Amino acid sequence: MVNWNSGLRRALFTFLTLFFLAYVVPGLSAYTVTHLLWVSLLSAFLATVGESFVLADAPGEQRILLFGVSALTIYFYAFVFLRERLPVVSVLLAAGLIAVLDYYLPRVHVDTGAGRGMAGEGDAEPGPGQSEQPGQSEQPGQPEQPE
Repeated sequence: MVNWNSGLRRALFTFLTLFFLAYVVPGLSAYTVTHLLWVSLLSAFLATVGESFVLADAPGEQRILLFGVSALTIYFYAFVFLRERLPVVSVLLAAGLIAVLDYYLPRVHVDTGAGRGMAGEGDAEPGPGQSEQPGQSEQPGQPEQPE
């Protein structure tokens, strides 16, 4: 199954990385904002779909795949659509930074409220009459049940 949240996160990392590197690294300034948006979406889509075809489950395999797909997408997008040959070192630097950002930046945990996270594990406080451990009663006057 394809994880589209990671695809959107990768598209954001790719866009921001290429946007800031376009000011510093020679050759990447050929991309306009529109081209940056297209190349980031295309790179993220190909890397995310590629994970399901290659069955890259380990984080290291996912980052290597992201590095390769990002480098090829950045280079060939500029070669085909912009008619420019980017320096290979600039492309590898940008792809490496995208993969490092995707690996080291933490994943966002969305809290849906009511004591449940996205995975559905309940971490709410026990209510009245409920105990934290099964077999124990919190109400006074009731004997504990043996296990």
